[in-house]
Amino acid sequence: MEEGPLELKLENVGGIEEQSLTITEETTFIQGPNAANKSSFLKGLLFVLGARSVPIRSGSTDARVVLSTDDRRIERTAHRRNGTIELSDDAWIDDADAVVLLERFAALLETNPLRTAVGRNDSVESLLKEPMNIEQLEARRSEKMQRKRELAAELESTDDVDERLAARERDLEAKRERVDSLETRLEELYDEQDETISTEDDELEALRERRAELRSDETEQTSQIEQLESSIERLESQLAATTESLEDARDAVDGTDIDELKRERERRRADLEDVTKRLEVLQTVLTANREMRDSEHTGALGYDSGLVGDELTCWACGGEASIEDIDETIDELADLVADDKRRKREHEPEIEALTDRIDEIESTTAEIKQLEADKQEIKQTLSNRQDSLTEHRSRLQAVRDEIDDLDEEITAVESDQATDHADLADEIEETRVELQTVRREIERLEDTCKSLRETRTEREETKAEIEALSAEIQTLTDRIENLENELRTVFNDAMDDLLEVLEFERIERVWLDGEFELVIARQIDGQTRTEHLDHLAESEREMIGLVLALAGYITYDVSDVTPVLVLDSLGAFDSERTRRLVDYFADETEYLVATAHPEADVDSEFETVAFESSTTE
Repeated sequence: MEEGPLELKLENVGGIEEQSLTITEETTFIQGPNAANKSSFLKGLLFVLGARSVPIRSGSTDARVVLSTDDRRIERTAHRRNGTIELSDDAWIDDADAVVLLERFAALLETNPLRTAVGRNDSVESLLKEPMNIEQLEARRSEKMQRKRELAAELESTDDVDERLAARERDLEAKRERVDSLETRLEELYDEQDETISTEDDELEALRERRAELRSDETEQTSQIEQLESSIERLESQLAATTESLEDARDAVDGTDIDELKRERERRRADLEDVTKRLEVLQTVLTANREMRDSEHTGALGYDSGLVGDELTCWACGGEASIEDIDETIDELADLVADDKRRKREHEPEIEALTDRIDEIESTTAEIKQLEADKQEIKQTLSNRQDSLTEHRSRLQAVRDEIDDLDEEITAVESDQATDHADLADEIEETRVELQTVRREIERLEDTCKSLRETRTEREETKAEIEALSAEIQTLTDRIENLENELRTVFNDAMDDLLEVLEFERIERVWLDGEFELVIARQIDGQTRTEHLDHLAESEREMIGLVLALAGYITYDVSDVTPVLVLDSLGAFDSERTRRLVDYFADETEYLVATAHPEADVDSEFETVAFESSTTE
């Protein structure tokens, strides 16, 4: 919170060439006639606070505003360059979301979006709900749901990890037992060989050792070939499935012209905009005719009773018209308004349907690109596997050829030696071959078990992440569902408080219904009736628009964002209600700055600054 007065200096803002002003705490009224630059002053104040626009004085290229206190000074500038306006980054408020709150609920000028929307009988739902960032919450929930689906797919692909790990560990234990058995048997064979053969030919031993290595290599190559053939078969099936999915996706978008759909959507939007503009004109004319008919005065816009019947002086042409003619005109205008509203309701779902179709086609197009990339990757992997298979087959053939050569060489050597120990030597060799093969299998099994244990750990982590995502998704879902109800409740409470303070005679209550449309309860002919905005006069809508914006100021705690609340165009309130309004917000904001005309009866307890007339407002 700031302490002490605010010192404001403006240069080349709107119709102001240069002006300085001290804004005291609580309430300050800027009093002056039309074209006295009151609004320019407020716009300059809002600009230095953080607003994203400021009017630059005609004939100038730069506008500058300085806001300072005893311990803080902010200087912000706007530059006109080549038809564009460049704004400096310096501002009292530097957070983008906070700037939205400032412009929406604290900058209550005549052009305030909420005041304008209510005055035109437009929807206020998006303006009120934007600071809640529901779209951002929906995007976060969609992102988490997509991540959850991805993790669930990963989890499903490893459902059998425990069974596979248990099977591999059993295989590993059996292989280790087999190694122990083979090593024991080999020791026994060596002992037996030592007893029968004192010396063995080194050359023959080397040949047999080499043949044992080659036969182990032969077994290894055969196993690798079998694995590659199985992998190739799986890849070919995967390629076929991907190709089929790609063809289905292409069929889904085949013959659809997305550019034509976008052009059709733009045509529908243009039609909707035309209907909306026409509806605004018709609504204004309808309101004017109703006010003319209901006027209690005679004269240029009144009526006179005659012998023939009540007549009304037309506000547009000045001619005499009967009440019945005016009523007929009002009914015709009401029918036109209702018809345009119906057309507007029909256009909106058509535009939404076109948008959904465009999104669907764009999503399918992205899927086609992904499937094409997947297909290319599978084909590349398949090609690599086939090349590797060819290489292993070539290697296997070379090993077998070398074994054949060694067999012939060993046979030649053995023919020169005694044949009594041939069976023993063969058994030793077979035992060595099997021992080396089993040891290699143990290494592979150990690697496999390690990988499966890591996969099992990752599964637990994935499960935990899925559970956390589920909780976050549920929290976001609950938050999205509850935010609108909470916002509506707080807004309605704030509106009730403000209306109680302002004490309007004909308006008993204003609230937001379930569709975020404003509903008004007011007294008509001594009875309380519920009406919507389109049944109110423009002056009543102007008053309700300002009250709605002030309710937003309370609802979103905008006083925590900006120390200043700015009010302009308070013509909808008399001096007594203006005083009550100012008193009510005196405790809600540090500084309240409002405009008033010279004839307005401003309470002497408020700080009043007089502005003189100027040629530019």
